Amino acid sequence: MPFEQRIARFCAEYPDAPHDLMLASRLLLRSARLLRHHIERALAPHALDMGQYLVMSLLLADGGQPTMPSELGVAIDATRTQMTRLIDGLEARGLVQRKTSTQDRRSLELTLTAEGRALLDRAAPAVHAAYGEAWAPLGKDRLADVTRDLAQLHQNLAALDAQRS
Repeated sequence: MPFEQRIARFCAEYPDAPHDLMLASRLLLRSARLLRHHIERALAPHALDMGQYLVMSLLLADGGQPTMPSELGVAIDATRTQMTRLIDGLEARGLVQRKTSTQDRRSLELTLTAEGRALLDRAAPAVHAAYGEAWAPLGKDRLADVTRDLAQLHQNLAALDAQRS
């Protein structure tokens, strides 16, 4: 039975349940999972996953300036353990370099290596094409509206999260 029908049945049992909000939330969660899977398929020929690609992209965006793993973890919504695994894998492949911070010997800093940059240069077009395929049905005008709406949703959820923390 499709999830939409299950939501409708649930709402029939609980008439005060917010059907449209539940449906929108479920569609957003399912779409996010499918989008991630779509991007991961584009990255597979490059032996990268989404987390690794995002870390490398952020390091590139930092313009060669050393970056702390904790900053990247916040940016990609990864836990400390997930970041350690990601960085270990990237470092083992020679894609990032990890060194002790010159500011604080207890901290680590990361930089993208030349090999990492070369792999990113090869992988980025496939990821960009996958993004284009995924969002194509919306068109440019609707994409701008959806982006604005998603930003508002994100801000609201972040504020609710901060209130409860």
